[in-house]
Amino acid sequence: MKRLLVQSDDYGITRAVSDGILRGIKEGIIRNTGMFVNMEASQKAAEQIKDIDICLGIDINYVAGKPVMDPYQIPHLVREDGSFISSGELLKTNRLMGMDGMMYLFEEDPYPYEEILLETENQVKQFYNLMGKWPEYLHPHSICTPNTERAARKVADKYQIFHSMRMMSDSTYKRLPGAVSLTKGRSLEEQLKQDVEQEFLMNSLPALREGETGYYIFHCGYADADLLEVSSLTVKRILDLKAALSKTVKDYITDNGIELITYRDLAEEAFVHKN
Repeated sequence: MKRLLVQSDDYGITRAVSDGILRGIKEGIIRNTGMFVNMEASQKAAEQIKDIDICLGIDINYVAGKPVMDPYQIPHLVREDGSFISSGELLKTNRLMGMDGMMYLFEEDPYPYEEILLETENQVKQFYNLMGKWPEYLHPHSICTPNTERAARKVADKYQIFHSMRMMSDSTYKRLPGAVSLTKGRSLEEQLKQDVEQEFLMNSLPALREGETGYYIFHCGYADADLLEVSSLTVKRILDLKAALSKTVKDYITDNGIELITYRDLAEEAFVHKN
């Protein structure tokens, strides 16, 4: 059997993005989504998804909106107005030495460990305040560094939450072509040129072989004015949603015997193997 984990990140970043992801869940192939807990749209997003059957995780966010913590306790993460330093600003002001998979390797990690640990744990607690339960998985948003990864693993272990990087760093799980599309710095014109549906059908799904478990990360959503303030990923979200809703895509998954799975399945399997 072929198995595929499909997630859509950034639920709760804005109202329009949340609405698009909800449609992708109800009418499309999205089975996992990670929620932002620090945005103005987070409360409404939490209310809208409480009664929906979805594997709901948390997207740990250090680059958009304002932190959960008092900014004075995490001074290296914020601007003077108390909002997070954006990923674009971070890349401009810190020397990037290279990448290790999804991890950014700076000359000096711009995120002090104790500050990032404090914000990470309190975002998880905020998720509990919003949802009345712990997230089913923990996933990094935008920029991941050695310190953010170390903090995420510590918090995930403390609260017994499945950390998505366990899947992404395990060769047992296949990263499908295009599974994690990095769009930082891409113009609207460049985003518009992408035919996500055809790329998913022609390159991503056919790469999954019998007996394999693969994963693919969408960033579905609609765009609104609020999104333009916090993310360079705009038009691409609409194209991702189109692919996730596509009847052709859904038929391909059914006709090729692909089972759509969730992080719950991976967490259960990890528990069985551990014991």
